Amino acid sequence: MSKTETILLQLTGRALFDAPTDFDPAGSDWTALYQEAAGQAVPLLIWDILTDEERALVPETTASRWEQDSFHLIMHNERILYEQEQVIRLLEDAGIPCVILKGSSSAACYPRPALRVMGDIDLLTDPGQQMKAVKLLQANGYGDVLDDTHHCHMTISKGNVRVEIHKEPNGLFLNENAESVKKIRSFFCDAVERRQFVEGMPFPSDDQQAVILLLHKLEHFMTSGLGLRQMCDWAVFADRKLDATDPEGRALLEDLIPLLSDFGLLTFAGVMTRACVEYLGLPQEKVPWAMQYEKDTAAKVIGQILKDGNFGQKTDKYGERLFTDPHSSNRMTSLVRVLGSACREHWPPCREHAALMPVAPFVLLGRYIVQRRRGERHKLDLIRKYRQAGPEQRLYKELKPFVVEQKR
Repeated sequence: MSKTETILLQLTGRALFDAPTDFDPAGSDWTALYQEAAGQAVPLLIWDILTDEERALVPETTASRWEQDSFHLIMHNERILYEQEQVIRLLEDAGIPCVILKGSSSAACYPRPALRVMGDIDLLTDPGQQMKAVKLLQANGYGDVLDDTHHCHMTISKGNVRVEIHKEPNGLFLNENAESVKKIRSFFCDAVERRQFVEGMPFPSDDQQAVILLLHKLEHFMTSGLGLRQMCDWAVFADRKLDATDPEGRALLEDLIPLLSDFGLLTFAGVMTRACVEYLGLPQEKVPWAMQYEKDTAAKVIGQILKDGNFGQKTDKYGERLFTDPHSSNRMTSLVRVLGSACREHWPPCREHAALMPVAPFVLLGRYIVQRRRGERHKLDLIRKYRQAGPEQRLYKELKPFVVEQKR
């Protein structure tokens, strides 16, 4: 871990939990720190927490850019929140109840919610209402569906605002045939009915929010790349909702830990939480249950997050997922397994007609060639990805995704 990365983690801990820092401001590379914070989608969070003395040490050009970026991010957040409110009101008035996934439901746990950088608007509806919701938004200024092949959501946009209408949370196609995944799907059948309203906005119930966060983080960690912003989301949720020193937190934990065990998410949750304690200042006394998980594995997780950046923008992970399936014995069996899953995920006819599987890889290859020519996809270097995939596959195995295990 570099000096700049260490300082970034310390400042993030200060922002989230008022954790102490022990770095030398005068000896720090503030331009590199700004670039690292931007690559992890936390520049607003870090700029806000800097003292006047620290800001005075930031080179003028960097300080000006950092301040401008922070202003633009605040305006972007306001735009997203305004548009989200309009969309939800439109859906609710049409009898299409929904739940906010991630985004503002994650931001609500931050000490200052406005500092959590917003992305797309992600809304969960009942599966039978998904297309109705999309058509309603299209009739009110949104454009064509950007991707109608995704297994769990349809994406439409208006200007620079993207809305994803989900019929289930992300992440379940990582191992779609596992018994634990079937249990998770059943768990979310009543997500709309169990929603809770926070300042008028429909959020998931706390136990379902925990699973949503973990699934989202697991998917990005194992595919495109997980950034520090998503790590912060889990850290503040654990601090606010899973506080073992609070009766409500203990009650939620008593219900949640057996669920995570059944869902095969307990080890991942434990390692993520341990990493938040070790590197982000999450108070250990609030999450004693997580301290039994391996510190070395937590270090590998944070190292991967720092390497990848927000949604993998610091590294090119395109195609790596083919060789890193944790449920496969080696990288070649991973290729076969993941390719089959990708065909079912990205070419919907395969889900209904298994006989189409032999031609599905060629369909995806043709689609990739077209997208590559449009500049929508990276160059796919399978040999290089195969060589790089070994350590990551071993790490993913340590996290035991979707493997049912006894609670510790």
